[in-house]
Amino acid sequence: MKALAIDSSSNCITFTARNEEKTVRLALDIGMHQSEQLLPSIEHVLKLASLSAADLEFTALCGGPGSFTGLRLSYAALKALQLANGTPIYAVPTLKAIAYPFLQWKGAVVPVIDAKKNRFYAAVYRNGEQNSPDEDATLEAIATKLDKEEDILAVGPDAEYFTECLTAAYPELKVTTLKAFYIDAGQQLLEIANKMFLEKVPPMQDYDGPVYIRPSEAEEKRAAGQN
Repeated sequence: MKALAIDSSSNCITFTARNEEKTVRLALDIGMHQSEQLLPSIEHVLKLASLSAADLEFTALCGGPGSFTGLRLSYAALKALQLANGTPIYAVPTLKAIAYPFLQWKGAVVPVIDAKKNRFYAAVYRNGEQNSPDEDATLEAIATKLDKEEDILAVGPDAEYFTECLTAAYPELKVTTLKAFYIDAGQQLLEIANKMFLEKVPPMQDYDGPVYIRPSEAEEKRAAGQN
């Protein structure tokens, strides 16, 4: 495998380059300065992995949900590589990538990202399958999909915060957090995308973009003005 993955779904943007058995990962928790370091970071991880952009068999990214600005950054960067070298791009749903390493958990797996405004981007997986769609949901809405008799595993960059909120509101739920094991979705992106690549699944098309399951603030203001 010769590939590059960018996880820009949360505040910490990560870059993962794989050259056969060699993997290079860079994480930058720099907030609003991500755009300044985007191209230098791609060049850096490719160089350390002994790769050029032209060597890449495919690239992968989180397709959403997640940070509006972050998702746009990774799409723009990888589409530039696609335009220059014809490199196929595979967009993996963010919550699927987060849940991927934990699908053998005997209970409910809840991949989660803090969506602010007292809401979370979340889904529920059981027995390796997605049981509820990716949602921009309140704690109450998520709790209705969980059973107090099952073991619940919350995973993702904001799993610890989510668990604190959920157990405070619903103490009957048994929630475990493995935040210490969460780094980023880069490795999972590469594994999922490589499977898609080998199975000849069609990559992302030119007109495809991030999946936003919540309107942007600009769209909300525009809608409010129209009403």
